[in-house]
Amino acid sequence: MAGTTQVQAQNQKVMGENKPGYDEKRIHYGFYLGMSYSKYYIEHSQAYVDQITNGTKVNTMNSLGFYPGLVLNVRLFEYLDARFVPGVGFYGRSIDFERNVEGEEGGNFDNTTFASPVIELPLLLKYRAKRRGNFRMYMVGGVKASRMLGNTTHTQNGNLLQVNRNDLSIEYGVGLDIFYPFFKFAPELRYSHGLMDQKSTAGGEYSPLIDRMTTRNVSLIFHFE
Repeated sequence: MAGTTQVQAQNQKVMGENKPGYDEKRIHYGFYLGMSYSKYYIEHSQAYVDQITNGTKVNTMNSLGFYPGLVLNVRLFEYLDARFVPGVGFYGRSIDFERNVEGEEGGNFDNTTFASPVIELPLLLKYRAKRRGNFRMYMVGGVKASRMLGNTTHTQNGNLLQVNRNDLSIEYGVGLDIFYPFFKFAPELRYSHGLMDQKSTAGGEYSPLIDRMTTRNVSLIFHFE
């Protein structure tokens, strides 16, 4: 009698779960929509330090961007998946150059904004916690290759700055799987740290002021699978 009661309780639990056999499938597909704050992280050169008092100040600005993409999820082990999530990002990373002019207040500004579509190819590992009803926490981490498609040279009364097209980033984040009757929804917070120097060796008027510049992204991503 006790065994029958236990089986009935287990059956009721399964019936209360949406998509109960979801994790047993080897491959899942889906899509995502993401929003991000993105910027260049700049390391100033010695030339910048030498001229800072009466020269040019360099400041980066956070810019809001968005990106859609596709999801290919492959089950590796019970709690570990591999995910290929290619997408197209639309960012507008900006750098302000404030030139101090003797006898003038406030200085003169040059704003360099690299607004261009970016092809992004993240390859991630997803570690899933044990499912609790229709909810489950997870962590992701991996690498992302990307390539800028548009113009990489900013010109305004001359060649101001040039950036490289290609980048490689480390990505990591956390998310929550929410199971509905017909699909799984997963909000995710992900951080991206660029590894490659984005300052081009082709030069530019402001290039000597920058020793190294890399990308930084903080993204909120909504997955539908």
